[in-house]
Amino acid sequence: MVELRGIGYHVGDVAILDDVSVRFQPGRFNVILGPNGAGKSTLLRIAAGLLRPNAGEVLYDGVRVESIGDERLARRRAMLSQHIELAFPLSAEDVVLMGRHPHYARVPRAIDREIVRHTLALVEMTAKAGQAYDTLSGGERQKVQLARVLAQIWRDADRSGPSGEGRVLFLDEPTSNLDVHYQLWLLDLARDLLAHDCTVVAILHDLNVALEYGQHFVLLNAGRVAAEAERADDITPEIVETVFRVRARRVAASASEPAYWRFTR
Repeated sequence: MVELRGIGYHVGDVAILDDVSVRFQPGRFNVILGPNGAGKSTLLRIAAGLLRPNAGEVLYDGVRVESIGDERLARRRAMLSQHIELAFPLSAEDVVLMGRHPHYARVPRAIDREIVRHTLALVEMTAKAGQAYDTLSGGERQKVQLARVLAQIWRDADRSGPSGEGRVLFLDEPTSNLDVHYQLWLLDLARDLLAHDCTVVAILHDLNVALEYGQHFVLLNAGRVAAEAERADDITPEIVETVFRVRARRVAASASEPAYWRFTR
């Protein structure tokens, strides 16, 4: 379990996060929701151990993240960010291989290259493995980066998936460069990882998509936890209206289909 206790983060006199405490449920699809500027990405980076808070602590299964060690932490969790640019030319395959760096000393092993090939196949990018990363489309780059983070948390002994105690995949608006088909494809893939002892923590903007995939919800507003819910049905119109400053109502499409949200200003 990844637990944040009393997290505070500020830049100068501006408070980005203020006394945030939350537990991301293990083996579940955790979703962070909130308007722009709510502190979602900052919270995700702190939870991943990539940013140190000004106050509070982050624990992985009860152990402070600072005590885990960079290499061990890198094998245990990975984060897919919104935008990743490379300052030097690499092939798509070499970008994915970067995810395996925490697992070998100096030279990639046969198992590392096998995992790279497997994750590229998983994201349907085998045909583009040798292509220069900077010549790929935005959506193709996002798929390569997904393969990279999957390779990072993939355990050597298990070719079927990134299994192992405490593995966490953080996703910061992972569908921003993808069309609708691949948005759902990526989220389906992330949800499938739950069967391999992997926890997912994702920032999503589309509330209807979030409620379809999420199994635990944290709503942020102005740097504080505005609400937390274990089920989509526990998120009320009043919560949505307070957090997003819109009028909201849930509409039942039919007796056989789940309800969806409609919004007006």
